[in-house]
Amino acid sequence: MVKNYRKRVLILGGYGTFGARIARMLACEPDVQLIVAGRDKFKAELGASRLPGLAEGLRLDRDAVNLAAQLRALHLDLLIHCAGPFQHQDYRVAHACIESGTPYIDIADARRFVCDFNRLSPAAEAAGIPLVSGASSLPALSSAVLAELSGQLPRVHSVELDIAPAHRIDRGLATVRAGFESLGDGFPMLQDGQWRETFAGDQLRRAQIAHPVGERWLCNFDVPDLELFPRALPGLQTARFGTGVQPRLLQLGLALCARLARLQLPATRPWLADLGHKLAAHWPGGSDHGGMQIRLEGTDAHGDLAGFRWQILGLNGDGPQIPAAPAAAMARKMLKGNYTKIGASACWQLLTLDEILAELSPHAIVTAMEPVASEQHSAPVVAAG
Repeated sequence: MVKNYRKRVLILGGYGTFGARIARMLACEPDVQLIVAGRDKFKAELGASRLPGLAEGLRLDRDAVNLAAQLRALHLDLLIHCAGPFQHQDYRVAHACIESGTPYIDIADARRFVCDFNRLSPAAEAAGIPLVSGASSLPALSSAVLAELSGQLPRVHSVELDIAPAHRIDRGLATVRAGFESLGDGFPMLQDGQWRETFAGDQLRRAQIAHPVGERWLCNFDVPDLELFPRALPGLQTARFGTGVQPRLLQLGLALCARLARLQLPATRPWLADLGHKLAAHWPGGSDHGGMQIRLEGTDAHGDLAGFRWQILGLNGDGPQIPAAPAAAMARKMLKGNYTKIGASACWQLLTLDEILAELSPHAIVTAMEPVASEQHSAPVVAAG
C-alpha cells in the first residue's frame, strides 16, 4: 500500500488578515495539510473549518518558552510566520524553527527585522534548513519587479515606492498598531546620494496612481527596501517609500500625530492604535480600490536617460491579496523542492514576478508598466541586479 503523505504547513497567525489569505491560497494543494495556529484556539479552529481540504486549528503562542519542542512534536515541513507586528519582535520563532529543524518563511515588513535576518544564517546552515524573511509586497514583490526591469533599465539612480491601500477593506489590528506606534520614529533614507534623517509621517505629499485608485496622500514610512535597494545597487542616489490611508482627513491626522510624537507627546500609545483601528473601519468615504507603484529611473542599454513605472492595483477589496501572494509562492517553491538554499536571507529576488502574479490570478488584480520621463538629468547611475 502506498502511504498518502501530506506535507504539514503551519501558519502562525493563520486566522489574521494576511495569514488567512495565505491559507486559502495554499488550501488548493492536494498534498498539503494546513495547520492554522495562533493564541486564540477558537479563531484558529474556525479559520481551519473555512478552508477546503484537510486543515486543523491549533492554539500556539509565538512567545511560548517551549515553542521549539511544540514545533518538533508537530513534525512540520514548513512554518509561515504571520503573527505580527514585527517592528518590535525578536527572532524567537525563527530560532525555534532552527532548533526543531523546521523550514521558515515570514511576512515581516520591519526594516531591522528583515535587513538583519541573515545573522541567523550560520545556525540555519548548521540545522540544514532554509529561512526566508520579508515574503510580502516589500521586499519580495518590489525586488522581483527590479529584476524584471533590469533588462530594460540596467542602470538605476533612483527608486520610489508607494503603497496606497484601499479604505473599504478588513484591517488587521497588528498592521494598524504597527503604523500608529511607529509615527514620529526617525530613520535614515537615501536622498540625493546622502543618508538623511526623516521620520514616519514626514513629507506629506500627493501621488497619482492609475484609475480607479487615483490621487492619494502619502508620507514617509520605514521599510526594508530603503536599505536593501542601496545594498543591491551600490551608489544609488535616492530611495524613498511612501504610504497613506483614506480618506484625506485621516491621512492628515496621521501626519499631525507624527508631528506630535516628535514632541514626545503621547500621540502614538497602543490605545490610540485601537482607537484608530475602530475609526478607520467606520470612517465614511474612501473606496475599496488600492494599489502599489514602483518608479525606477536611470539609463537604458544605450546609455540614454530612461524611467519606468510599474503598478499593481487591487480592485473591489482584493488589495490585501497582494502582500499575501509572495509568501504563498515562496511556500510552494520550498514544498516542491524548487528552493534548496540553506541558510537565512531576506526575500530579495528569490521569486520571479510571474511566480508571485500566478498566486493573484483568481482575484481582481491588474498590473501595468509604462515608460516615464526621467526627472533627474545628471545623477550618477549604478548597475542593477
